[in-house]
Amino acid sequence: MGWFYRIAGRFPRLVIAKRNLSRAKARSALAAAAILIGVVAIGTIGAGGAAFKQSQLNLIQDQGANSVYLVPGPDHDAGYFDREDVRGIEGTVGEGGIVATNQVGMDLETRTGGRQPISVTFTDDPRVVYDVARGEIPQSWRQQAVVSAGFARERDLGVGDRFTVIDETDGDETRRIYRVTAVLAETQAFGVSEVFLPMSELGERQYTQIEVRTRSVDRAEATAERLRTEYNDRKNRLFVFELTSLVRFFKSIVNGINIFLAGLAAISLLVAGVSIANTMLMAVIKRREEIGVRRAVGYSRLDVVRILLVEAGMLGAIGAAVGITISLLATMLANATFLGDPFAFTGESVQYLLGAVAFGLVTSLLAGAYPAWRAANERPVDALRD
Repeated sequence: MGWFYRIAGRFPRLVIAKRNLSRAKARSALAAAAILIGVVAIGTIGAGGAAFKQSQLNLIQDQGANSVYLVPGPDHDAGYFDREDVRGIEGTVGEGGIVATNQVGMDLETRTGGRQPISVTFTDDPRVVYDVARGEIPQSWRQQAVVSAGFARERDLGVGDRFTVIDETDGDETRRIYRVTAVLAETQAFGVSEVFLPMSELGERQYTQIEVRTRSVDRAEATAERLRTEYNDRKNRLFVFELTSLVRFFKSIVNGINIFLAGLAAISLLVAGVSIANTMLMAVIKRREEIGVRRAVGYSRLDVVRILLVEAGMLGAIGAAVGITISLLATMLANATFLGDPFAFTGESVQYLLGAVAFGLVTSLLAGAYPAWRAANERPVDALRD
């Protein structure tokens, strides 16, 4: 421990505080352990909860929380969107990306000659919204189909395979054969169509839904409000759907639970403060004569307070250092479980970890304040007489 004394030689209070704590190793260890438990409880609960919340927000965003969905309202003239509508919406949303589609129901002709209902979406390019796992979508996309991962798996279809869809319009039945040009990657988004066909197959460009893609939940909310103001001032020409209210509701629930649990964990730090206060009071009683001698040889009241506060701070620092190490390991485990990356620390989780350390240190200093004040205000004559 020579290095300690070389460093602490410039700070004699550290040397005195360390020596005093080493006299009662058991009590000091228990007091530091109490701080450790409190720091671990607050840091792990808060940071682990933040990792869980972020994982669920990522899931909601994957399902379209950053997007605004538009369908024709009851006062829309045509009942569907045309190119002029799309250009008008593009001008309103500005920076948002537009994905216009037409979703219909058709039948799939099975290999035994039967029929199965499927959802079909006509679009210009599915890659704007989804990732392609197998195959590729050519520039001239005609008489070819892109299928979802689930559709390909359930029907045992791969790139290059063909299938037949049956379209019934106004009593007329049309059979069309399409070759699978690409299979989409797995996604957790809801409402994914099973089959995607090029818009050219429709003939006229009529869209039943427009998705406005934004970069964040806040921008999605602002975009939805702008569209409502622009198009639904006097008539309901658009139905506007967005998931921002769900995101806000989820955040409020998780934040409330996190704060409640962290509050319960903070109680353990209050218990730790009582333990430190008890440890310091016992130290003051046992070292009453020593403190009196120091006062007699010239130590001021402030010097005594500083020495005892350094002792309390050292107990808190030791407990907080070990506690934050355990909390970091536990948070890395939570990050790996919920986010898939042990080092995916969010800003909120870092705040909880730093807050736990700060709370532990402040609790230690506050717990040592009264014993320090009591020792400093005792007259040296009274201490030496006893």
